[in-house]
Amino acid sequence: MSIEEIKNEIFKINKYLEKCLWMDFEFALMNAGNIVAAGRIDTSINEFAINIDFGRPFYISTLLTWQLDDSRPFIEFVTGDEERTIIDKYKVERGNYIFKINAEDFETSPILIASHTLTCEIVDDSPFCLE
Repeated sequence: MSIEEIKNEIFKINKYLEKCLWMDFEFALMNAGNIVAAGRIDTSINEFAINIDFGRPFYISTLLTWQLDDSRPFIEFVTGDEERTIIDKYKVERGNYIFKINAEDFETSPILIASHTLTCEIVDDSPFCLE
C-alpha cells in the first residue's frame, strides 16, 4: 500500500468514529496474516460496526479491549522522530507502517501496531441512527 492509501484509510476510520457517541473495541482476529480490531456499540451485541484490518502485521503492543476516546482521533499514522524511535526500539522492518490507537482513560496511545497494510470495513454506517 502507498502512504496515500494508508492516509485515506486512516481518514475514513477517524471520520466514521467522529460521529459515534461511543464504541467498544476488541481484537476479533489476531494471527501472523492479519490483526482485526473490531468495534461495536455494546459488547452484548454480536454484530460489529467497524472492522479495521492490519494486514501482514509485524509488531503489536496492546490492550485486549478498550473504549473509544472521542476527544481525539482514534488512529494515527506515526512519522518522524516518533517513528524512528519505535523502529529502533522494536526493530520494525522496512515496509511496515506504524499506527497508534488512542483509548479512553489513557493520556498517550496505549496501542501500537506495525503492519504492511491497513483496510477498514464499515459494516454499520449509522450505528446510532443519527443521520
